[in-house]
Amino acid sequence: MNDWPALEILTKEDFETRRDRKLHLAAGGETMPLEITEITKMGQSQRNGGAFSVVFRGPAEPVVDQAVHCLEFEGMKPLEIFLVPVGEDAGGRLYEAVFG
Repeated sequence: MNDWPALEILTKEDFETRRDRKLHLAAGGETMPLEITEITKMGQSQRNGGAFSVVFRGPAEPVVDQAVHCLEFEGMKPLEIFLVPVGEDAGGRLYEAVFG
């Protein structure tokens, strides 16, 4: 399995290159499928590679609370990031991670 770069040096390209991989969120002993729906470059940042956000779509239920969650991308070691539920669309519930 491949390692992720450290959180402080993750870039939007790290997510772009994994957009088509199977992805699950692990929470409370359960897993649910997620997909990347949007990767957006954000304003100025001291962060190497700049600031960006990633929006993920999961099923409408269950709703996962705002917290650090474990994402499991196919072929990668798990990645723990802070996710915030930001709404829903016709396809399910939306969650956002911001790297600033």
